[in-house]
Amino acid sequence: MSICSIDDMYTGEKHRAIRLGKEDAKDISELYREVWLKAYEYPEEWRKKRAISEEEVKKEMDSGYFFFGVRIDGRLVGVYKASITERGCFGEHQAVLPEYRNQGVASAMYEQFYEFAKANKCKVNYVNILAGNEPCERAMKKFNFYKTGEPWEQSKGMFVQTYERKVDEEG
Repeated sequence: MSICSIDDMYTGEKHRAIRLGKEDAKDISELYREVWLKAYEYPEEWRKKRAISEEEVKKEMDSGYFFFGVRIDGRLVGVYKASITERGCFGEHQAVLPEYRNQGVASAMYEQFYEFAKANKCKVNYVNILAGNEPCERAMKKFNFYKTGEPWEQSKGMFVQTYERKVDEEG
């Protein structure tokens, strides 16, 4: 499957999600450390695994992951990564700085995630969210995702639910 070469961007109601490059790796790593190390609803092992270094970000970019984020006044305040799989466009590792939550940052990223999948001719977007996480479940409903399968153990003691949504290829 070919990856779209356009400048992957979505302008949301208030914010714009843009594709990030290796020059953004330090900012991505700092945001992940700030958010994930304090995400106490997740097991400690998982939090540490998600707080990746600048070098790990670059390595993931080299291995086919795409990073997208939202900057406000030059500061990276939200980020997620995506990959194109046989199933569709997989989104994961989303993080928004606490002081920027409930301001449309995640919404801009979810809308851009859809446009990225559409540009790459994916039939679905899909994600795994922490089972029972009410804010994530509300986001799934808002952006027309539906459950697929049963919750499963992604990390010891951590159950996630896979959600997906169809991507309209027509326009």
